[in-house]
Amino acid sequence: MLRLIAFVFLSLLHAFPALAACGAGPDLEQFLTPAEKDAIAAIEDETANSTGTLWQATRDGRSVYIVGTMHLPDPRHSVAMAALRPILREVDALYLETASDGAAQMQSQIASDPSMIFAADAGTPTLPELLDDATWQQLRDAMAARGFPAPLTAKMRPWYVSMMLSIPPCAMDTMTSVVGGLDKMVERAALALDKPVRSLEDWQTIFSTFSEIPYQEQVDIMALSIMPDEVSEAAFTATLDAYFDERHARSWGLSEVLSHRIPGLTADQIEAESARMQDLLLDRRNQNWLPVILDAVQDEDILVAVGAAHLIGENGLVALLENAGFALTRLPL
Repeated sequence: MLRLIAFVFLSLLHAFPALAACGAGPDLEQFLTPAEKDAIAAIEDETANSTGTLWQATRDGRSVYIVGTMHLPDPRHSVAMAALRPILREVDALYLETASDGAAQMQSQIASDPSMIFAADAGTPTLPELLDDATWQQLRDAMAARGFPAPLTAKMRPWYVSMMLSIPPCAMDTMTSVVGGLDKMVERAALALDKPVRSLEDWQTIFSTFSEIPYQEQVDIMALSIMPDEVSEAAFTATLDAYFDERHARSWGLSEVLSHRIPGLTADQIEAESARMQDLLLDRRNQNWLPVILDAVQDEDILVAVGAAHLIGENGLVALLENAGFALTRLPL
């Protein structure tokens, strides 16, 4: 079970997973109010570089290609791969958030040190002790639908439960697919061409990131993640559709708007938690990756493949490279 949890965690690190196992799914539009639809549209309009999956950044005769990935299998990845194969032949190296060697180290470490995932094993109160009865009942049922029994859920760290809840029950089997998402497809293609594959960050970075969040705030964020399965499936389907439509800010907008439905937290609390997560999981990591990219591109052309959420916004990689003096061109898929 620990190795399964470690494998699922690797998939959950990224922002836009696939939903092939869930079929078409319900239409999210039926669950949204007119005001919510307007709010999502406004987020799309106001977000810098809100669309576009594949970009080329050029400076001083060197190129950085950036592709926004989705990290679980979907047959539609074939479209992106058709565009990426010629780029892989051209570039000198591929950079991923975490390459396979780092991912293997992470899986092994989680399996050997359960306290990385199970807070109760490190002397922390269990989730039933931290939540009111009604919230624990909701959480227990939601996690049971995803294959995790209550005794196991009770011991999990809240941030990990939040990531689990981002995947609807119908998609859990997809998490362990050996095919992998676009990032793994690109990595296999690069290795077949004998191209070096490197990591933008150490695999331990994400654990350090989550450890910065105070425990009660982790619990609050977890509460934001609980929603009815039918809404979860609809939101997941809409996120998937937005990814393949190259509307990556729409996915972020969906998450923002739906989080305001969660009872028990004020709008200010929800916005504060959302801003914290954006800073920790996206903005700060983008800033840390930029020097790695700039150092690499001094001597070689590279392809950077990261979760699509890392491309958008004023602190996204596209904007950061533009601010660093690169000329940016959106490439068609």
